[in-house]
Amino acid sequence: MKLGTLSLVAVMALGTSAYAIENVKVTGEIKAVYQTTDLETRTGETASTGLFDNGNKTALGVSPYNGSSAGGIGGTLGLTADLTSNVSAGAEMQVYTTLGLDSNVFNDNMINADYDSTGFTADFDKRTKDASNVSQLWLAATAGKTTLKAGRMELNTPLLFTEKWSVAKNTFESLVAINTDLPDTTLIGAWVGKHNGHGSWSSAVFAGGTGGEGGHLLAGSPGRTVNMEEFRTFYTDGAFAAGAINKSIPETTLQAWYYNVVNIADALWFQADTKVAGMVTLGAQYAQMSPKGVVSTLDDSKIYALKAGVDVSGINLYAAYSKADDDGVLGFANTATADKTNIYTGAGSIYFDSVLTAPGVEAIKVGVSGSVANVNLAAAYITADDIYDKTVDGFNLTAGTTTGPIGLKAIFEQVNNGADTLNAGGTDILTPGTPGSPFYKGRDIKTLRLIASYKF
Repeated sequence: MKLGTLSLVAVMALGTSAYAIENVKVTGEIKAVYQTTDLETRTGETASTGLFDNGNKTALGVSPYNGSSAGGIGGTLGLTADLTSNVSAGAEMQVYTTLGLDSNVFNDNMINADYDSTGFTADFDKRTKDASNVSQLWLAATAGKTTLKAGRMELNTPLLFTEKWSVAKNTFESLVAINTDLPDTTLIGAWVGKHNGHGSWSSAVFAGGTGGEGGHLLAGSPGRTVNMEEFRTFYTDGAFAAGAINKSIPETTLQAWYYNVVNIADALWFQADTKVAGMVTLGAQYAQMSPKGVVSTLDDSKIYALKAGVDVSGINLYAAYSKADDDGVLGFANTATADKTNIYTGAGSIYFDSVLTAPGVEAIKVGVSGSVANVNLAAAYITADDIYDKTVDGFNLTAGTTTGPIGLKAIFEQVNNGADTLNAGGTDILTPGTPGSPFYKGRDIKTLRLIASYKF
């Protein structure tokens, strides 16, 4: 078993015998992603936003890819090896390119250029079209039932994790300790010093950036989750994470996590998932963030979520519910990217994702998934209300298949807005009294994402 492609959660599942790995292992993947959007325009707007149109990337200002299509091709090449009987090492290179297709097939790319003072690059012409970086470079040592891993690596915890759904992934410069001495229990401790996620500290912590509580209900998933040209300090001074995962109860996994994002916030995450009678799944989540340092005067944020599912003849039916506290100001997105979330209602969507964890948002998701003729099919319906009682709903369809090392996937999502006008009731949480700018209010959106990959 190789360590180089293991996330933190995968490593946590390993026992000491798992480190008898192959001496040298080389792996890689080539992935192409294309995303196109039909975004409803308003009076006076002239952008071309139909599906498969290049679009006018300056006309709409702040929509995902500005109403245009986007894409790119990414690749990884990794190597792992045993240095001694209990010391392993890994290295991985990551590349991204548009192959010049951004001038005729799509109109925007999927990788951010160098950060400016606000934490992102607003000039679309400066976004990176070709890039490469060392995405992983680590050493791991095991003594008894304790493993230490240090260097540049993937992580996977509830509020801080590597995202792999786009053309490039974000990684971290970290020190991780994993211990399995306690029966059926894995203890994890991690220090995160640097990362290359695309969000600034404000956009990564505050759901939807700095625009009002629940205002950016549809901040979207533009895919620019990584800056391949720069690793920078995680928030202002790094972060600590500690977790415990227990499987003492049959068919049940219990998790408890604590985060200390230095000078920004403390966070807690509790989760329980169980399976009953081999076919019914139940889950519960609760998370809380407490601002400190420069934002210490802001209210705590809280969210809880429930899910239930049943497997019948190879078909999975499920429902999930989440509610974020009205008084909070922090969202529960991936703190490294401000994009995806592990809250039950947000998993696997294009638009209905981390934004469902924004303060005051109440969300319901129902779905079905199964397989027909080696094609994995899934459908979901989501409805969400923000603190101003504005409703947005929609559905997504997913189809995917694999043939040997080749994988193909398509995701279509349609968003329907219940309000026809902008909601100016939000306030900028960093500048009280300033109106927020919930751009997507009143816009219906259709988006198609196509993904092809080859693993070797």
